[in-house]
Amino acid sequence: DKFIHWSAAYQPQVFTSMETNNYIESWHNQLKTNYLQRKENRRLDCLIFILVDDAHTGFMYNTTRMAANIESMSSETREARKRMTEAEEIN
Repeated sequence: DKFIHWSAAYQPQVFTSMETNNYIESWHNQLKTNYLQRKENRRLDCLIFILVDDAHTGFMYNTTRMAANIESMSSETREARKRMTEAEEIN
């Protein structure tokens, strides 16, 4: 019983806003495929331009769409919305 109280595995609120390795790997794959076109040798100035101009713009666009409920949500956002809705129904 004491193990459950101090172990992070039994405390889901510890992991609610954590970006897991799967999310990072997925975003890294999208970055390489969509923005860098799978080219290995890139100059540093070219890479920085792509990250600042294209990747940041795309990230902000997707974040704005999710905040406005325009498009599909990530699993983390969907779970948070579900919990908020259930909490509102209780009140």
